[in-house]
Amino acid sequence: MRISNRFLSLLSFAAFALAVIPVRSATITTYNDPASWQAASSTLQPTITFEGLAPANGNTTYQSPTGVTTGGVEFIGYLSNGSSWIEVLDTNVSPWYNFGSNDALVQSLDRPNAGAPVPYIHIVLPADVTSAGMDLFTASPNAATYTITINGTQYSVPTNARPTQAFWGFTSDTPISSIDLTLQGTVYNGSSFAFLDNFQYGIAAGTSGGGGMSDAPEATTFVLIGSGLFGIAALRKLLGKNAAPEAK
Repeated sequence: MRISNRFLSLLSFAAFALAVIPVRSATITTYNDPASWQAASSTLQPTITFEGLAPANGNTTYQSPTGVTTGGVEFIGYLSNGSSWIEVLDTNVSPWYNFGSNDALVQSLDRPNAGAPVPYIHIVLPADVTSAGMDLFTASPNAATYTITINGTQYSVPTNARPTQAFWGFTSDTPISSIDLTLQGTVYNGSSFAFLDNFQYGIAAGTSGGGGMSDAPEATTFVLIGSGLFGIAALRKLLGKNAAPEAK
């Protein structure tokens, strides 16, 4: 059966396109020690402390779909019904909330019944961020465990009893666009609160600001390029074999 020149040309183009696409897999490393995380990060931006966003011994509530944006990061809270709700609280207002953090971001974990979705915090990062860290704490009860989701992978992050905040951070070899946080094991009428403070982001050490793409191609890329070129050569040979013979 004769294969048309046009079809072979399309196959050649597809083989070349696949050959030059670099293959990368995201690798995320997590940290519970702030010094280790800072040593693995560079180009860190100023720490987001939420200071001044709440009145003394009071709170400021954000119910818009965009939440609160500060330091270039968007923090959005989602309730069980999908509506937006998050607030910045002066944690000095109560000894139950006071982890020495002053103003902090807080999300209520209350929901109408035990089967309702658990509220969560959605963090939208600027472009090309490959490193971020934060302090976490909880109330009612203290020392509850967070579930943090990045790129579809969930991490369990325990917190500490009052008054010690728990640090958690990560580095990645590819850009991370968002982070989701919620608490495990909270009851629907337990008045549980998730707190976040001292958020910082930057670039993982050893990666570029463009998302960790190295200037040198990876070995996998070289293999794919070679395979693609071999495929093109084979197709050209097949094309020659299927060409119509010249008229004598």
